[in-house]
Amino acid sequence: MSVDYPLALEPRYDERPWGGRRLTTRLGKQLPDAGRIGESWETTGVARIANGPLAGATLQELVERDPAGLLGERGRAASRPFGDFPLLAKFIDAEETLSVQVHPDDEGAAPLGQRGKTEAWHILDATAEGFLITGFREPVTPSQVRRALERERIGTLLERLPVSAGDTVIVPAGTVHAIGAGVLLYEIQETSDLTFRLYDWGRRDQQGRPRQLHVEEALAALRPDRHARHTRPLELDGDRTVLAACRYFLLERWSIQGSARRARPAGQTFHILSCIHGEARVSGGSAAVEVRAGQTAVLPATVESVTLEGMATFLVSSVPDLEHDLVVPLLARGYNAEAIAQLAGDTRDLHRFLGL
Repeated sequence: MSVDYPLALEPRYDERPWGGRRLTTRLGKQLPDAGRIGESWETTGVARIANGPLAGATLQELVERDPAGLLGERGRAASRPFGDFPLLAKFIDAEETLSVQVHPDDEGAAPLGQRGKTEAWHILDATAEGFLITGFREPVTPSQVRRALERERIGTLLERLPVSAGDTVIVPAGTVHAIGAGVLLYEIQETSDLTFRLYDWGRRDQQGRPRQLHVEEALAALRPDRHARHTRPLELDGDRTVLAACRYFLLERWSIQGSARRARPAGQTFHILSCIHGEARVSGGSAAVEVRAGQTAVLPATVESVTLEGMATFLVSSVPDLEHDLVVPLLARGYNAEAIAQLAGDTRDLHRFLGL
């Protein structure tokens, strides 16, 4: 059976000691009745298809059944050698500040048999005091970090970035970081669950035990000079805006008011459509599906065009051809090379196309 229509997904919900309930109150998700739900994993391999003839199958089963149809040429390249769905979209609700942590880059993750984890965050809601930890305030060495941990003074070294709804921040692998209390966000990342906790604010579980830390692993993965940073959105057309870009993913915002048709690069990449406001009918290939706020659908690579009808805002992620999908159309819109380069966490991804 071919993978040839928009696939609505049933996410996986994860309880976290820092989580809350805004995935219900803000996004309308049907959470378990109790518990502090911190994360909704939208495109995990165990997410099940909720519509059409493929209903009940998991995303991983479709990767194995029809990798070309689901992932496309670029998606299959990103999937190698792991044979998985290569991008993981999440909604994250931080009622309390997360642990201070580091994700290794691809080079550091390879000996562990995994890929690295570069990610981007789009802020959906934040309190007036909402912030992110985005690196170190000043240059530090691993030994300085170790001493600060021993003296319970790591917080004095960390850079805090105030954020509000609508901001986008890109987080290169190797950056020390954390999501601050009061922030609700969408995350797109390389599919990886390698997280090394450096510090957890003295938090303890219900049995009074501290959560496991990974200080040595975090220090080995740490790139102290790297920072997460704001990007500046660049409009591609009246209802399509680029929020962040790197070699691993392209993150866009699509604003639908009425009807919009999108042509797609035939057989090249899937698109992840996560609705953050309103509701729209998504039609393509052999079927259509209604997607409302808090829900995610995947457009398989085999679907060559898609029509969206309704009033909605989507965050849309894909595996890019940076030159074709980003640089050429943005230069044609009149943006200069510096404006385009700031979309990337590691600007080397774009410099070779921009002559910088």
